[in-house]
Amino acid sequence: MTVKRIYLAPVVAILLLALSPTRAAEQGTVQAAIPWDGEGQVYQVSTDTVLFLGSLKGVMYVENSKGEMHEGFVVCPIMQEIDLNSGTTQANGRCEIIASADSVLYANMTCQGKVGGGGCEGEFTLVDGEGKFKGISGSGRLRVRSPMRALIGNLASGSVLRVASGLAVINDLKYSIP
Repeated sequence: MTVKRIYLAPVVAILLLALSPTRAAEQGTVQAAIPWDGEGQVYQVSTDTVLFLGSLKGVMYVENSKGEMHEGFVVCPIMQEIDLNSGTTQANGRCEIIASADSVLYANMTCQGKVGGGGCEGEFTLVDGEGKFKGISGSGRLRVRSPMRALIGNLASGSVLRVASGLAVINDLKYSIP
């Protein structure tokens, strides 16, 4: 190998790396709130337990560290159990968040706590995305408020329940996009 080839190979490699399109990973922390409406069916599954199968729908408002506000449409199919004696609850859901026609996020939510005043607290986890959110991951603290316990008191099993107002707050939602 000649001296010219020895020096030329690293220079070509550096030029190829410099010219290749790369996308820097994006990371950050945001605060989010979802005022939601819910609809689904309520089932009596034991003498003191009610199961809600339905969905929450609303607009997710996201504020970044610069104070910029962004929004997306959210739908979260959920399953929530409510203990009628203690007022405790646990819920699991999966969410689709549509930021634009080609930018979508997917998330899981879990919480447990007291229905009403105490709220249902847990985790909101970003699991995937499309468009500019492809490969996104991250999580934040979730707190859900709902008047559901007051509404289900005298409903028959299989009744449709519509909740006109609730609130989900996601604090310190850390995310990473490769």
